[in-house]
Amino acid sequence: MDDGERYSIGDLARRTGVPVKTIRFWSDRGVVPPTDRGPTGHRRYGPEAVTRLDLVRTLRELGVDLPTVRRVVAREITLPEVASAHADALTAQIRLLRSRRAVLTVIARRGAAPDRADLLHRLAGLAARERRRLVDDLLDAAFGGLTDPGFAGIRRSLTPELPEDPDDGQIEAWVELAELTLDPSFRAGLRRLAEQHAADRSGAEGVRRDVVAVVREETAPALAAGVDPA
Repeated sequence: MDDGERYSIGDLARRTGVPVKTIRFWSDRGVVPPTDRGPTGHRRYGPEAVTRLDLVRTLRELGVDLPTVRRVVAREITLPEVASAHADALTAQIRLLRSRRAVLTVIARRGAAPDRADLLHRLAGLAARERRRLVDDLLDAAFGGLTDPGFAGIRRSLTPELPEDPDDGQIEAWVELAELTLDPSFRAGLRRLAEQHAADRSGAEGVRRDVVAVVREETAPALAAGVDPA
């Protein structure tokens, strides 16, 4: 094939698999302009149009908008720049879709009512700062006013951080935890546990000792003697 060879729009469609209507639309937008026109006025395309069409089709299938595609083929911006920007946009979109799927999974599993579904949706969409504030409010309600020095470490261990790119299970777990932070009975139960722990640590008379302390003191000698925990 020499560089002077020309294709009709039909020939180009057969060579590339792109419909004539699509090629005509892209031509009208200046993305794949014709090289010239034949004696009858029909568009004709040079060999480079095949390569350009392949690039345009690939970018469109990857979700790149047509104005951006035109800038790429016109060499106003580079392909790596476009790829990087769209990869970042897709990452954000994937994160959003995962969040939505997690909410829908929880709603389906629980058979949630409309008002509860709305709450779960809002909780899943919280920004990192809002998530932290929600958890901090729960921990303040549980440990506020209690002076045991061990509570600082407990608070840190009870402060989950959702990863930058969480998987479905982590998102579902966060939604369920966020819902618990707003549950008055859960908050009250956590407060009672904290108060009991503080009283036990202070040696207050008549307070039921916590399970961890009992197990540690009662089983340590047996374990040291080589007794099978079972």
